[in-house]
Amino acid sequence: MPPAWAPTRPPGEPALAALALAGLAFWFVVGLPWGPHNEAFDWVVRLEQRSLAAALFEKFPSVLSLRPLGTGPAWVLYRLGGRDVALVEFANALLALAAWAWVAVALRERRLFALLGLVAGGAFFAGYIWVFHVHGVFYGPLLLYVACLARSARDPLDLRTLLGVFVGALVTALAHPYALPLAVAFVLGAIAETRLLRGRQGLAAVGVVVTGALAAYLLLVPGTNRGLPAGLLEGAIESYRTLEVNAVGTLVATLLAAWTATRALPGGAGRVAAGLTLAAGLGLRLAGLPVLPLWFAWAIAKSLRRGRGIMAALLAACALLPLPNPTGSPTYGVFAVFVAAVASALDEAGVDGALHALRARVVLPALALALVVALAVRAGVPVPLVARAAAPLLAEGERTRQLETIADSLLASPWRSEPVRFVRSARSPAEADGLDRRFRPPTEDHHLRTWLDWKRGGPATGRDTLLLGFGGDSPAGMDVVLRVRGRVAGDALVLRRSSAVLPADGHSTAP
Repeated sequence: MPPAWAPTRPPGEPALAALALAGLAFWFVVGLPWGPHNEAFDWVVRLEQRSLAAALFEKFPSVLSLRPLGTGPAWVLYRLGGRDVALVEFANALLALAAWAWVAVALRERRLFALLGLVAGGAFFAGYIWVFHVHGVFYGPLLLYVACLARSARDPLDLRTLLGVFVGALVTALAHPYALPLAVAFVLGAIAETRLLRGRQGLAAVGVVVTGALAAYLLLVPGTNRGLPAGLLEGAIESYRTLEVNAVGTLVATLLAAWTATRALPGGAGRVAAGLTLAAGLGLRLAGLPVLPLWFAWAIAKSLRRGRGIMAALLAACALLPLPNPTGSPTYGVFAVFVAAVASALDEAGVDGALHALRARVVLPALALALVVALAVRAGVPVPLVARAAAPLLAEGERTRQLETIADSLLASPWRSEPVRFVRSARSPAEADGLDRRFRPPTEDHHLRTWLDWKRGGPATGRDTLLLGFGGDSPAGMDVVLRVRGRVAGDALVLRRSSAVLPADGHSTAP
């Protein structure tokens, strides 16, 4: 078997690496930055009120474990960015792109991985919504650690490699504890794949990694957050459904699964498996179920057939990450997509060679055109097809800015002291339709209350509760107090009951 990681660099490698990143980078150019989103409203208050030491060593209320390598950098970047979340978001984006680039420049099958990265990053972009959140600072280091595991998966394995994996997991766990089970999966796959590690010293090293990872997990994660919540399977299904987003994502997942099936089984068996996979993808789509797990399953099967136990174990572990946090968020699905792209590209020298036309003189003009299109869409140019696909992303970001504008207007209005809540709750995708976000507010009521109380300098003292609606959402019997126009998200409205008593000065800002 030829080595997976090549020490030499072929002509045009930077262009191929850029192509692998282009799918993600396109959407980052279109959408970044947002204002605060979800628990970021709570985070802004904590970052303002805490010292750097407190940000490092005191757990944030919305975070399940102590993560100083996430909360500490967030505190620093928030202040360096002028007390705004934009710099944190850009740092998140850079880490995500760095993870893909770290593999793209080292993988032997660079052309094939560049295409898989382009397709996977562009089609399954929804999972990278964490990039647009200040609290997404946890996931970039974890994805970068997964990239390091993928790079190590084919290097000659020895005890020093296992030590590096373990130390890397301990460090990364200070940003996200999921690094620990991924390290365990890596070493268990290494035992199956590498005979050297099945000796006494190897098994002792594996024991140290497993027990050390368990000890670190128990130290970092409070006992109240260690149990498995209800709805594990339903939440994981919703995570992958929201990661696919629409029929295009499902089609891409089906084609990737079918192609990988042809590489997992030889000859006619592979073609039959591909045909059955295409039929299964259609059936899952009609049933409202995600197809991505089919791709993961075939990538695991291919890895096992090629003797890559580490890749199989790592992908299986990543595919299970949505289970412990069954909110239905697509974020935890991106790790499996990343590893599946690597596993699908490995050992495909023939396919990679057939893509010899992917050279710098072809790739660079295409990348330049993609950049022009992304900037045009960001500026509001109605680029056919692309502008429509980008509308949900643009709308989500616009709502965050609308809420900031509303808050500033309210605090300068006669309704400054009135309590505020949303017309609709911002429930998780597992609790509501995660794909229908037309009227979904940017955060939850308790995060909004924490943020507004901090901005006004104390809790609301008024008697009349105002409502905030997005996308023009206005219940019957309500008057519009404030309106913030939206280009793609619709109007954001501040509403009050028609029978409500006006403030003492009798002034109303309703249009």
